[in-house]
Amino acid sequence: MEYDIDEVAKNMSIYLVENGATNVIIIDVEKKTKVAKRIVLATAKNSQAAKTMALGLKESFSNQIICMHSDGLFKGDWIVLDYKDILVHIFTKDTRNKFNLEKLYKDSKNYISAMDIEKSAKKE
Repeated sequence: MEYDIDEVAKNMSIYLVENGATNVIIIDVEKKTKVAKRIVLATAKNSQAAKTMALGLKESFSNQIICMHSDGLFKGDWIVLDYKDILVHIFTKDTRNKFNLEKLYKDSKNYISAMDIEKSAKKE
């Protein structure tokens, strides 16, 4: 399955914003790790909202990209969807603040900021 990593990560981020996620960012980690090329971080208002977003995202993008693994769907405070080149992390606010993945990749460039994603979501 061929796909444009940047386009899919951006569209996933727009989907998350349109479904209630806040503070959504895409981090380019291609030169930092071999685990993924892009990481999408998003905050949900609660664990049920995070679960709903994750399941909806998996369903909505199933014809474009395969989710290789998911974790955290039972508890919902930190859900990871592994699309091989793209890792999507959906957190509750407290969990995101506690683990602060942005700090881990602070030297990586933010590929697309939350503000840019929200602007793109409003256009479409």
